[in-house]
Amino acid sequence: MKSLFKLSIAILILAGIIGSSRPAEAYPPFLRQAAKYGAKNCLFCHKEPQGGEGWNKRGEWLIAEKDKRKAEKIDVTWLDEYKEEGAGAEGEKKPEKP
Repeated sequence: MKSLFKLSIAILILAGIIGSSRPAEAYPPFLRQAAKYGAKNCLFCHKEPQGGEGWNKRGEWLIAEKDKRKAEKIDVTWLDEYKEEGAGAEGEKKPEKP
């Protein structure tokens, strides 16, 4: 019984180590959708390459739109209405009009 308990603990620890070693990519669907607007990485809306908190002008605009529209979550298609002042960080590009 003790060896089964020890084995279970060892498996949980190993699973935690393996799971934490994978690169985290929050909201990959956002990046796929934003590719239509020129996004190559998280810097399209974020200040940090891995995303997370800290947004550039485009990201702040999307957050403001979410609040303005009283939406539950951001909709990447709102970028159709975004007017960019100028190219910023790497990964940013002016949206191309079809």
